[in-house]
Amino acid sequence: FLFISCSVDDGKPSGVFFEYDQEHEGMVRIGAKGQFALLGTNESSAPVNDRPSMKVKFTYNYSISKNEVTRNEYAEFMGGESSSIQDSGDLPQTNVTYYDAVLYANARSVSEGYDTAYTYYSAIFDDNGNCTYLENLLFNPSKEAYRLPTEAEWVFAASQNWKPSQGWNNLNSDYHLHKVCTADINKLSICDMAGNAMEWVNDHLGNFKDTTLINYIGASKENSFKERIVKGGSYHKSPSQAQLYSRGDVYTVTSSTKAEYVGFRLVFGRIPDPLYF
Repeated sequence: FLFISCSVDDGKPSGVFFEYDQEHEGMVRIGAKGQFALLGTNESSAPVNDRPSMKVKFTYNYSISKNEVTRNEYAEFMGGESSSIQDSGDLPQTNVTYYDAVLYANARSVSEGYDTAYTYYSAIFDDNGNCTYLENLLFNPSKEAYRLPTEAEWVFAASQNWKPSQGWNNLNSDYHLHKVCTADINKLSICDMAGNAMEWVNDHLGNFKDTTLINYIGASKENSFKERIVKGGSYHKSPSQAQLYSRGDVYTVTSSTKAEYVGFRLVFGRIPDPLYF
């Protein structure tokens, strides 16, 4: 059971606790209750979707994966095989859609006897086995289940010692994925948030407002482009491009998008009194 001290310069209260989650393998329990995440930025040069800065306060704690879901972990529930490349099973699972990540979260929940955070009527898959559509997909944040992190949860975890220069980036990666947890391990013992693979989060892409919201979980519905949010650095980004506030990529990101440098991690836990915006 450990504590870290946050800088008062960024307005965060001190004394964020974290511990290894003994009930959920590979996860770290974060004491976010009473703390807040700072989303977006007020920098005038930032993309309009990243502005303005907005605070999100938490009234709950949650668990988050220590590492990005690996190829071995993904295959355990979703099938498929890792390639013959050495250590490939310990590489982040990428080339997955948002829907693939949702199905993985549900599969892990069911495997451990939990209800699922996501429901849907039917699924459509492409020739490569990627899910490209989940009909009538609904997210229930009240469930004690595995799910994708909200943007606020992801940012709060990543903000504890955010150092993109120490992650796998385009200056040191040779432009390919690396085994998880071989660079960029932050003060919460969470790996690769600032490098290796970018990551899906749960939220629809929506606007920010200069205010403070409690238990914010994203936009209430899709925008006209049906955009989702991806976070973090990656092996093909420079450290200067890996901004904590960034919410997208060079192309429009939708739920059926996939890329070689985009993966995901999970969180576990319910969100009390969730607020859409």
